[in-house]
Amino acid sequence: MLKKIDFYILKNTVVPLFATLGVSALLLLLEKMLSLFDFVINQGGPIDVVWQMLGNLMPQYLTLVIPLAMFLGVLLATRKFALSSELDAMLSCGLSLHRLLLPSILIAVSLLAINIIVVGFVQPYSKYAYEELIFDVRSGALGAAIKSNEFTGLGTGLTLRIEESRNSGRELIDIFAQKEDSDGHIYSVSAKRGNFFASPDQKYIILRLYEGSLIDFDASQDRPRILNFDMHDLPLEVPMFEQFRNRGDDAEEMTFLELWKLRNNGDTAVTATLHSRAARALSILIVPFLAVPLGLVAKRSGRALGISVGVFLLLLYHKVLEFGLDFSAEGSIDPLLSIWLPTAIFIGLTARLYYIGAYKVGGTPLKYLEVVSEILAEHATRLFKKMRIAS
Repeated sequence: MLKKIDFYILKNTVVPLFATLGVSALLLLLEKMLSLFDFVINQGGPIDVVWQMLGNLMPQYLTLVIPLAMFLGVLLATRKFALSSELDAMLSCGLSLHRLLLPSILIAVSLLAINIIVVGFVQPYSKYAYEELIFDVRSGALGAAIKSNEFTGLGTGLTLRIEESRNSGRELIDIFAQKEDSDGHIYSVSAKRGNFFASPDQKYIILRLYEGSLIDFDASQDRPRILNFDMHDLPLEVPMFEQFRNRGDDAEEMTFLELWKLRNNGDTAVTATLHSRAARALSILIVPFLAVPLGLVAKRSGRALGISVGVFLLLLYHKVLEFGLDFSAEGSIDPLLSIWLPTAIFIGLTARLYYIGAYKVGGTPLKYLEVVSEILAEHATRLFKKMRIAS
């Protein structure tokens, strides 16, 4: 049963965990948001689609953000206990480091279930939805933006130019439109304002114009016909867009169950994706054993070297699995070598660091790195002072 000390450890772990989860996800989305805005604007698509794209990208980022948040939550809690001597008090009461790790393991098991759902089932659908949005923006199926002071082609033979648009492009000001039919008729229209409407059967878009003039050029007539109007409807045929492919053509868009059913069909991409997702999902259980020893710091130094080393190891492991997936999908390397061998090395390194923290006197796995960093910091400080004196 969980005791008060376990709830205390949970409280000190969960707060930085969720803070890291939110901040990391926000930073990754902000970095991607700028490129998505640039892509959608250049393609002439609606700006609202950017938020849908970012929502579909969130499950892709969670595969990295969840282990990182778990690591920082456990490490910061352990570091706080070590610096405030609370860890010494816990150990002196007969609680071992293994026992203090129990609340973190419970969190890791909970995050494992979430990770399996996200990686195995949510991520394939969100990736497919994201690719479909990219396809729709490029094909124009989501609608093209009407840019001011530029000639825009709409449908077959129709050219439109406006001076200003309002209400997200729904209301157009100072319009010039020219439409050429297959029989040679050329219609030129100018109007003070206009709106777009959809026909009841959804087969036409109606450009309703107000307070303008229409000029009909016909080669069979001696002179054009001119018509002034208060309101005029100009129907536009809705173009037929190419349909996006079905989900499942790419192994990364298949769920765990779909990959498991196709595991023996000889497709290397399916096998590699299945192994990669299993390794990523299970790796969350390794994170607490990495975070605890790296959070053990000496009270005198108080250095945060463990944070840098741990984040570097997690990012390196994440990138190695990505490269391993690419090589295995091509069939050049077996998944046992490209995916599970790095996982085994990561587990072995974590086990060694945890063994030093739990059983070695002093229990600081990075003490030699701390000594080297202190020496380098002293040399850098002296060099900086000499440069200031020389200047």
